[in-house]
Amino acid sequence: MNAPSRWSRVRGICFDLGGTLVRTEPEPTTGQVAHVLGISLERARQIMEDGPKRRRTTPEELADDLAADFHRPALLGPLLSVLERARQRAAEPDLFPDAASALTALRRRGFALYGLTNSLGSSVPEVPPPALRELLDDVFHSADTGAVKPEREAFAHVERASGLVPREVLHVGDSLRADVVGAASAGWHSAWLDRDQPAGYPNPEPLDVPRVDRLTSLLPLLPARPTEALTRKPEVRDGADL
Repeated sequence: MNAPSRWSRVRGICFDLGGTLVRTEPEPTTGQVAHVLGISLERARQIMEDGPKRRRTTPEELADDLAADFHRPALLGPLLSVLERARQRAAEPDLFPDAASALTALRRRGFALYGLTNSLGSSVPEVPPPALRELLDDVFHSADTGAVKPEREAFAHVERASGLVPREVLHVGDSLRADVVGAASAGWHSAWLDRDQPAGYPNPEPLDVPRVDRLTSLLPLLPARPTEALTRKPEVRDGADL
């Protein structure tokens, strides 16, 4: 089945943030924390997924917790420096050049647009950045939902808030595990954004999803307009509008 046929019922499009809409540092924050603590990236990822990505906190609190957990008080300063830089980057996201043009075009067609990100609770801005507020209807942070991709609940939270059902949502992201496999397992449509390979480059077997190398490549794969009516009413989220 080609992408236009697959996506003919899509009404809403959900995007990962880091690596998809927003440029990241060459070494992601979790990798920098791993380097400071002297642990493997895999262990650092597990630590972050177990707690700091599921709740709001501050750079100071998280740095203190990590230094205490590893009995390394001398590392408080370096950890705080890493986490404060991450929070500043999140407050002033550096969008990829194709993000604004692609999302603006999709908005004009009438699609609902969302962000869904596994975010450290210490990095979530108090006020949504204007760059994202202007392009997206809402952004869902794992630190607020308590669920991290690829967990089903992360995607279910978007469904409840938007009023969309799985077959009406397309998720676009750069992580095979968190974004592509996670969305597919939730019953969503998915697309793999692989900026390192040209569009049409063979997918790893047995992956069967459209693969694009830029966000604007999504435009010819989607219908000119979404279907007319929401399947169900969205939840009301107090003060959650961007």
